[in-house]
Amino acid sequence: MSFAAKAYRRMLYKMAGIQGILISILVAWSYLIWGMAHNAGLLYGGFVTIFTTLYSGWRFKCDTAGVDKLPSLMMASLYKGTALRFLLVIALLVVGLRYFQLDPAAVILGFAVTQAGYFLGPLTARWGRQ
Repeated sequence: MSFAAKAYRRMLYKMAGIQGILISILVAWSYLIWGMAHNAGLLYGGFVTIFTTLYSGWRFKCDTAGVDKLPSLMMASLYKGTALRFLLVIALLVVGLRYFQLDPAAVILGFAVTQAGYFLGPLTARWGRQ
């Protein structure tokens, strides 16, 4: 495995970890304030973000495996992976809101808080290094 692949995997796991920590803090805070009423929606919203983060990381790994062969095909595949991630987010949110009948505000709040971890992950790439 190349250095770039190891670094990307480490950053991806760090992003998922940060997202897990953020949703855990939100669920604990919500439990202390309101009890168990909103926690299912918060956890589901966090699950959607963490799942799609790991999915997009897997797609990126698969798409960049053949980078030397056809760069234009790789770029098209990366755009397709991004579009599929957005469609997956919409589908999972619809399932949570329609099928599981979760509180919409809690689902969206859990999704938004863990989405912040998606943006914080690359910023933490230098944490722990000199």
